[in-house]
Amino acid sequence: MAASVCNAILQAYSFDKEATLVLDYACGTGIVARGIAPHCKTLLGVDISQGMVDEFNKGAENHGISTEKMRAVRMELKGEDTELEGIKFDVVMCSLAYHHFGDMAAVTRLLTFFLKPGGTLIVVDYPKMDAAAVPVEALSVIAHAGGVTEVALKEVYDGVGLGDFQWVLFQGPKSDIHPEGLFLAKGIKI
Repeated sequence: MAASVCNAILQAYSFDKEATLVLDYACGTGIVARGIAPHCKTLLGVDISQGMVDEFNKGAENHGISTEKMRAVRMELKGEDTELEGIKFDVVMCSLAYHHFGDMAAVTRLLTFFLKPGGTLIVVDYPKMDAAAVPVEALSVIAHAGGVTEVALKEVYDGVGLGDFQWVLFQGPKSDIHPEGLFLAKGIKI
């Protein structure tokens, strides 16, 4: 799945390995980030789980990636100028986490704050599916257990000042739960 997500991201944005600054929000263990890192100048992962951050940094080290190139920090972002050393990013990406966020608009507003003017927000996740296919146990712990709709996400992007909205479906690994694959949505900070 990580390879499918990386390929979709690399097709959606023209990275410059000498200049592109990337923020990977809800970065997890960094498996997607490791596929993107060779194509950008630096990649910073952020996650609220110290365990995920530790795995992210250990994975980078095990793959011979320097901390100047790729690292993660444990932090709950609030959208303040002093966070992340005041850096604004060319790309903010979030993969396979949006369906967990109860308030997609608040998260999108937060991520847009960390973009440079003209920067790109890239979200990869599951498109909305038939509610009957959602496992019952998922309904109580995942905010958008059935996935995310294009209409809802476009409305959120528009509402926080992201223009040029694009939504592309692509095939990830086959899954009984998500046979239609994944989506990649992107928008440009106006």
